[in-house]
Amino acid sequence: MRIGIVGAGWWAGFAHLPAFKEAGAQIAGIYSRTPAHAQKLASAHGTQAFERYEDLLQHCDAVAISTTDDTHAPLGLMALAAGKHLFMDKPLARTLDEAQALLEAARQQGCIGLTAFTSRGDLAAETAQALVRAGEIGEVLYLRGSFHGGYMGDPAGPTTWRAKAETGGAGGAVADLGAHLFDLVRMVTGLEFTQVMAQARIHLQRPDPVTNYDEGAVLARLGGATGAFSLSRVHIGGDQRLELEIQGTKGALKLSPALWGQGKSAQLWLAPRPGFYRPAPLDPSFLRGRDPETSWGHFQFIELARRFLEGIAQNRPPTPSLEDGLITQRVIEAAVQSSQQNTWVSV
Repeated sequence: MRIGIVGAGWWAGFAHLPAFKEAGAQIAGIYSRTPAHAQKLASAHGTQAFERYEDLLQHCDAVAISTTDDTHAPLGLMALAAGKHLFMDKPLARTLDEAQALLEAARQQGCIGLTAFTSRGDLAAETAQALVRAGEIGEVLYLRGSFHGGYMGDPAGPTTWRAKAETGGAGGAVADLGAHLFDLVRMVTGLEFTQVMAQARIHLQRPDPVTNYDEGAVLARLGGATGAFSLSRVHIGGDQRLELEIQGTKGALKLSPALWGQGKSAQLWLAPRPGFYRPAPLDPSFLRGRDPETSWGHFQFIELARRFLEGIAQNRPPTPSLEDGLITQRVIEAAVQSSQQNTWVSV
């Protein structure tokens, strides 16, 4: 399977490209709107750089897109129109309409698509999912989750593309970080968001204006369960951390997927009801041949790349699918609308 890498930034070189190589794909080439970046990455991995996206599409069977959010839909739609399978970084798009267009195009063209939610290939997340499915904590009562990072915590720092609504979407941190947390909730519990009530703010304005949210607090209804989620890109005082706690009728679990460090750095705790948390072992069966000492990101993406290639070979949607990306986009859009209207919004 020939994979075209779209984007030549840090994440493309750190996660996308090496993961597909390890999963057994042939790297057909690299395209970036900055040709020098594409050439540098291509030279480091023994492949070729393309100055035109159309030329890359002629030399590959599928594309892995790791670019700014405003380019996801146009680049993805071009690939699908050319009959190429689509591996798309999260969030799937900037808006629900863009995400829906990608899904519809994939269906019309008969192409396989995957939304690359990192935690789907994480040891703690997969182990937690198995425990919930086995009834270890009983019926889910409520959830608490957070994704806090300080990558825009310096008021004197630059206004990056993530902080602009036209490139990063209206949600800001609610989209960038919420995409991970909302999908993790769906993955581990099997529950679906039905309503949200959100409050989101810009806290650190800059000379080059920030136009989407720095931080958001989201209350959620998930069928009979409830959730409270905190998201921030200006949260200083510690390392970036994603955490989800699930309280159930028989017990509770708490997990923190690997962020930085190695794949094995993911953490999981389990408690009986009544009782206290104790560390729970990560299920080694979910390694699927991966080295647990592989760097996070690369570690999880090896599994995502494997699923994508397997889905193409078997002509069936992999997990997480484009549909999963669309569902998460609905949650993001409902949260943004709720914050704007100060009311509960159905997902």
